Amino acid sequence: MARSIGMAADATVFRAVITITNRDGTESTKHEGPYGSIGAARARVTFWTNYLADYDDETCKPTGTSRARGYVEEGSVAWQPA
Repeated sequence: MARSIGMAADATVFRAVITITNRDGTESTKHEGPYGSIGAARARVTFWTNYLADYDDETCKPTGTSRARGYVEEGSVAWQPA
């Protein structure tokens, strides 16, 4: 998916690092971004945490745990002709 990130050279960018625990117990990590604000990257971590939330089989209510966890990384890019 293309993103429109109009910013100055050497601007700070953010990405979400998401670790998902698969049903077989293995883990996989994915990176989403770059984003122009820390809030946008945090929103992706929140999305995956909520999307993969654990539910109680009897009550169908969230247990407060999730198969996803994550954090935000910050970096800078150096734009150059490709």
